[in-house]
Amino acid sequence: MLRKRYLTLLALLFGSCMSHASVTLSNTRVVYHADKKESNITVRNNTASPFLVQSWVQGKDSQGTKAPFIVTPPLFRMDAGKTNALRIIYNGAPLPQDRESLFWINVKSIPSSSREDINKLQIAVNTRIKLFYRPSNLMDEPTDISKNVQWSVKNNELIVRNNSSYYISFAEVKINNKAWSEIDMLAPKSSTTFTLRNTPLKNNATVQWKYINDYGGNSQLITQKIE
Repeated sequence: MLRKRYLTLLALLFGSCMSHASVTLSNTRVVYHADKKESNITVRNNTASPFLVQSWVQGKDSQGTKAPFIVTPPLFRMDAGKTNALRIIYNGAPLPQDRESLFWINVKSIPSSSREDINKLQIAVNTRIKLFYRPSNLMDEPTDISKNVQWSVKNNELIVRNNSSYYISFAEVKINNKAWSEIDMLAPKSSTTFTLRNTPLKNNATVQWKYINDYGGNSQLITQKIE
């Protein structure tokens, strides 16, 4: 009896999450160009049920820090099979002008309920995507990212330096043809260090990597020598 209840709960959870996954966004990231008045993304309800959709932007620390952006409409009802545009508007608060800034767009889909649903498990699902604020007149181009990334080794530590003005989201990294997943994203004009425990490097070691571009796709494979 207990096992049957457990399986029923799993089915409810799985079915609910699958249906919510059908409330989708048109983008996996948004680049907000400083010389534009706003950016837009589209939300689509691919299910047969209505949802409430709540949207907001928060700081890069993901701890609820307020961000200098508003999303409109912040809360609306979305009927089955419908789409709706979200407008993202910068409020003009000061941000660095020599590099990108990172924020998070949150879109929460909240299922509708009725008296018939009183005994059903209802789950609100929050989808987060990156929002990059990109100032005008940066000194380098996003297509030049690979020219501004350095990989070096010192005292059995791998140092990765991003000298560009842009956030780098790594899609794939291989060191000496071995997959390496320690790094996910690197802020502009910054560096990070990793201890090489299981990846000893010999002379002429190389790194191959791809980054995620403005459109959510992967760049071409980049091969560099580790200094």
